[in-house]
Amino acid sequence: MDKPRPYVTAALLCEKVLVEKDETITLVRVADRIQYSVQGVGVGLPAGLKPIIKLHGLVAIKSGLVTGDHLIDIFIQRPSGDRKEVVTYPVKFLGQDHGQNLILNMGIGIDQDGLYWFDVLFDGELLTRIPLMVTPAQEQTPPEQKT
Repeated sequence: MDKPRPYVTAALLCEKVLVEKDETITLVRVADRIQYSVQGVGVGLPAGLKPIIKLHGLVAIKSGLVTGDHLIDIFIQRPSGDRKEVVTYPVKFLGQDHGQNLILNMGIGIDQDGLYWFDVLFDGELLTRIPLMVTPAQEQTPPEQKT
């Protein structure tokens, strides 16, 4: 029989995660698609400089049958297939409805357009995946001025 795994109650990316005084979590602007602009304020990015997207995320997990000390790892997989570890969280599960809310604060350098995956691993085994589609924004051309 497979070893028990915790239950995922939420796994997502957003603009902001607010933790209230009573430990209630508020998510602002949940996102699975991001469009970035290569234009700064009136000036384009210098050659070779890639935009950085600031994102937050939430991985909320409940113990269920799982107890004890474990590791939750988050990896990013770029559209090319390259993978990189983002963060590791040591967690302690107490069983039943006890759990952990893991809040991610990230800056992602966008060097490829396409589908990014954030893999959530529990003790080295895939627990869930969070998708993020990244595309360049359509640049708006200013309307013609009448003379």
